[in-house]
Amino acid sequence: MKPAKINIFDLRKNWVLLALLLPSLGLIALFSYLPAIDAIKHSFYKWDGAFIKQFIGMDNFRSLLGDLTLWTPLLLSCLALGISGLSASAATRRRLQWIIYPLAAWTVTVLVRDAIAGGALQHTPQAVGAIQILLGLSLPAAAGMLWLKPKPRLRTACRVFFWLLAVAAGMTYLIGVKQSGDQLLWMSFRLIFIMIAANLLKMWPSIFTAVCIHRLKSDRAQYIYRVLFVIPMIIPQIVMLLVWKFFYDPNIGILNRVITGLHIDRILIWLDTWVFHLGVFTDPFNPAWLGNPHLIIPALVFWGFPWVGVVGVLIYLSGLQNIGNDVYEAAQIDGIGWWGKFWRIELPLIMTQVRLNLILMIVATFQAYSFQYILLGAEGGPQNRGLTPGLYMFYRAFMEQDYGYACAIGLILFIIILTLTAINQRFVKVDK
Repeated sequence: MKPAKINIFDLRKNWVLLALLLPSLGLIALFSYLPAIDAIKHSFYKWDGAFIKQFIGMDNFRSLLGDLTLWTPLLLSCLALGISGLSASAATRRRLQWIIYPLAAWTVTVLVRDAIAGGALQHTPQAVGAIQILLGLSLPAAAGMLWLKPKPRLRTACRVFFWLLAVAAGMTYLIGVKQSGDQLLWMSFRLIFIMIAANLLKMWPSIFTAVCIHRLKSDRAQYIYRVLFVIPMIIPQIVMLLVWKFFYDPNIGILNRVITGLHIDRILIWLDTWVFHLGVFTDPFNPAWLGNPHLIIPALVFWGFPWVGVVGVLIYLSGLQNIGNDVYEAAQIDGIGWWGKFWRIELPLIMTQVRLNLILMIVATFQAYSFQYILLGAEGGPQNRGLTPGLYMFYRAFMEQDYGYACAIGLILFIIILTLTAINQRFVKVDK
């Protein structure tokens, strides 16, 4: 069924409803869109947050990202990758393969060699940019490789291989480019991507918990568990963060006591002595989880254990409730077990909720700064190991009174979050 189209005459008929919506739209514009537009404007100023501001153009972005001309080849190569993979015909791919493949392989070899040797790639943007565009054009050639052999797996493997070559070259170039930018910003992005990778794994306990609650035969038991998951939402987040800060305390914290009581400390001391050689686990066992640079990232990853998100469980439960009993009865007749029901029925049918939680997780991870601020302080702990882009933006705005620089960080975060959300919407498929 096609959605009905609304024309201008329908709007005139429903002018009362539109008039009722105007106050809400006005408040949203006043408190959401106008501040965002104002932040974009002030990202081009040197601004102390009050009345002293000076237009400095792209200087804030140059300080953050380095020489902006170095980013042009990288963006052009990404554009070439997309266009070449989508629009090239099979005949074009066959003609290009004998030219592009040797050049692509050679340029990637040169880039990797320069990276290993410590070559300053940022001083040769034109050459590296040409290489990147060349690698982008190699994608249609990869799609036409082995065109005489009708095996789809070989063709797919070839496409993936040459796409990875282009990505490897781009990452090598990026390593050189980022040396001229704000190193604290790059360090914060490194932590963010580590946290996103960890949060992808931490999504599974919530999924399994929701499935277990959904499979309870007693409606009363399901209701009790839902209530138990709603109660923690009443507790202020700052209280939970202070509890975790006490949890990590090296002297009176619970974590060190539990590790010592279970005799895991001996294993950690042995691993540190003979494998990692970091000197963080010694006898007596009282590591400073939030005071040692080597332990800050593991402490942030471990935060929230056992990683059963309250909101995530409730969202998954709402999706599981839409699965009819006839589906489970058919699975029972076919002899599908507990694990098979999860992988073949429940997980595919809640992929919409999984994608929603994935988007929320990515946005929340990039915007996170409150729990790092409470646990580690405004500078992100020793050696800024716990610094995130959101916390760095807070630090530059409220600690150094450089609001224009903070607005520039916020604009970069907005572009990255928007891009990742679009990629998620495009490539994370949901069966309807």
